[in-house]
Amino acid sequence: MKGKLSLNRLLHNKKLILFFSIISAVAIWAAVHTMNSASETIISTTANLSLDGTYAGNTGLRIFTGANPKVNVKVTGSWFVINKLGEQDIKVEGDYNDIKGVGEWPIRLTASKNGTETDYNITPDISPRTTSIFCDYSWSTIVPMETDVTGIKVDEKTGLSLGRPVIHAPGVENNTISIEGPKSIVSQISKVTAKVDKPGVITEVTSFTASLTAYDIDGNEVDTDLCVYVGLVDRDNKVNVAVPVNIKKTIRFNYTLDNTPDGLKGMKNFITMSPSSIDILGAPEQVDAFVQEITTIAKFDYNQLSLNDKKKVIPLNIPEGINVIDGTTEVTVSLNMSSFSSKSLDLTLTSGNTLVVNRPSDRSWSMSAQKIKVVLNGRKASLDKIKASDLSAVIDMKFDNTLGVREFKSTIRISGYDDVWVYYGKTEPVGYSAFLTVK
Repeated sequence: MKGKLSLNRLLHNKKLILFFSIISAVAIWAAVHTMNSASETIISTTANLSLDGTYAGNTGLRIFTGANPKVNVKVTGSWFVINKLGEQDIKVEGDYNDIKGVGEWPIRLTASKNGTETDYNITPDISPRTTSIFCDYSWSTIVPMETDVTGIKVDEKTGLSLGRPVIHAPGVENNTISIEGPKSIVSQISKVTAKVDKPGVITEVTSFTASLTAYDIDGNEVDTDLCVYVGLVDRDNKVNVAVPVNIKKTIRFNYTLDNTPDGLKGMKNFITMSPSSIDILGAPEQVDAFVQEITTIAKFDYNQLSLNDKKKVIPLNIPEGINVIDGTTEVTVSLNMSSFSSKSLDLTLTSGNTLVVNRPSDRSWSMSAQKIKVVLNGRKASLDKIKASDLSAVIDMKFDNTLGVREFKSTIRISGYDDVWVYYGKTEPVGYSAFLTVK
């Protein structure tokens, strides 16, 4: 049809086909020429400077700052080649020959090929051409830690007071921490303070986040940006500080005195204690537990009390977290034996002066005469009058009623004298040995 464009007619138009062939050839030639002609580009890379294997490094020096500068390297070559290059294909090194010791040193940088592709050139145009590094020897030390709880308060109406803060963090042991870093910095550090970030009013033990600051011996702050607190996992050098609250209580010591003869009950100043009381500080729950444990500080029994028991020193065994305000660590208990005397009597035990209690109904007993030496303590006037006939024995079969000859503990009764007691010794159970034949 006239005036209508036909694809078939276009494909058979020799002039048109020739025109497109020439254009395509020129385009292909231009592309190939561009890819193979010399081009240039800038490759940005991060240097990894190190003194390993150098003279300075062999003396123990290491780089603490400036080891990883950003460097721009100009390369030339085939467009096809250089446009495939990356940071990993360029190696940047430094000239360390001028390093003489600790301090900041200028380092001249050079670049070299580092990958498998080598068909390109590196120009001298490295930017920057030089960089600065800080070198020092590695050093470590263990320093004491302190806490700064300024601003933390307790409500005075509660009767509480602030306790001793405790630092909790990995790497902190016994309020010390290890620090590693440049020797010129670490060697200055005398202590590290954990200062609470956001103080407030507390009524119970509370944990606060605290920041660490190092100080020299003169109290000047030491910059530890190049140092590491060994074991600390928080990158911002934060720790937790537990601040307890304490309560003050007075403990008035007392004692128990068992098996007191009737005539000796109510004796004044027989037992005295020094000190008779102490004031303590600690966490409320700890204080309450310690008061219950320690208030009755001594237990005495006349059955085991000799005239030589004039003094007993009792350690307080203060638990961790409890503070005795005046530093007392022990209590001395004195027993006034000056008004007492001692006497020994030989007593022959027979079935006539021995009472057996708690005997099962199907058991009988007998005993041969046996002599024991009884030690008596008490008022001298009574001791002078007491005779063996005033004494009798009591044997309890409750805990042993087996057949045969059995050994029992016998206790002694004193008839007519209420200001004298029998001393059985320190062993348990109390009593003198007596043998019965149980049938």
